[in-house]
Amino acid sequence: MSIHKSKKGFEMSFSMIFSLLAGGAILFLAIYATVKLVNQGQETTYIEAAKSIDNYLGDLVTGIADGASTKISFRKETRIMFDCDYPDVNSPFGKQSIRFSEESGIGEKWYNSTNKVTRKNKYIFADDTEQGRKMFIFIKPFYMGFKVDDLIIMSANNYCFVSDGMPPRIIEDLENLQMGNVKIEDTCSSGNGNITVCFGSGSGCDVIVQNTPSSDCPGGCDAYEVGTVQKDADPPVKYVGNLLYGAIFSSKNIYECNVARLGKKTATLAELYYGKINVVPSECISPDSEVGGDLLTLMGEGDITNKYATAKDMDNANAGATCKIYPGESYGNV
Repeated sequence: MSIHKSKKGFEMSFSMIFSLLAGGAILFLAIYATVKLVNQGQETTYIEAAKSIDNYLGDLVTGIADGASTKISFRKETRIMFDCDYPDVNSPFGKQSIRFSEESGIGEKWYNSTNKVTRKNKYIFADDTEQGRKMFIFIKPFYMGFKVDDLIIMSANNYCFVSDGMPPRIIEDLENLQMGNVKIEDTCSSGNGNITVCFGSGSGCDVIVQNTPSSDCPGGCDAYEVGTVQKDADPPVKYVGNLLYGAIFSSKNIYECNVARLGKKTATLAELYYGKINVVPSECISPDSEVGGDLLTLMGEGDITNKYATAKDMDNANAGATCKIYPGESYGNV
């Protein structure tokens, strides 16, 4: 076999080279412009979606007394990202923000939206990023004697609670909420998208809830009304009342930030109720009463999880007072 080498090279004119280069540049610019336009459109869509979610949560909270649940479904795999800022001089009650993104077939798989919807009056407990086509939400009120606010719990994950050791009231709570991503079983297995929750102890559990010693609640507490929640290797966090659910379903940093924010609101409400004592007849209640003293304690600095016993004592005293300083809806719900 012989191979003939041609002495003729492939000749290309300058105009042809220029046309190819120019065409390539135009094609590149067209693709770049399309992706940029899509990204701009996504940014607008995502900020509006975040606003819609925020408004939806606001409507859901209004009027809730004992708790409720709902679900949001999306057409595509979706991410909802949460940030939380601690209280400071410029924002006395702190704030929380929501960002929204969905899986895209153009450009980057996940568009990193930088625009946030920020609110100072919501307390959303979730992971830093929740991802899925369904987001499950439930709401529980939080009391420190008086009602402080509603806790919004959001999760896209599936949770399996091991029934052994669970207090009946918590089983009833979760069953009444009818959450599509929560089940209670005799045995649970980790993996396959399941997060396992155990009360007391349990090998292989992702989340372990511990009851507090009775000495930490001198006023008397139900089982697991006060305790700690530990996730994986993270240090445990302390919870009181319905903060239990926030500790189980949210990241450690979101939880601790919202607890600090709730602490500021608790102190502010306590100050308002303490001021009310000065305008009611002295024969009803006085600033030197047990309720007045407990309100002063709640007004002070410090973690609200360390003031729960004070709140329970105050609630009992307020319930028996001739003139109640705050509504009786909270009795038994501290």
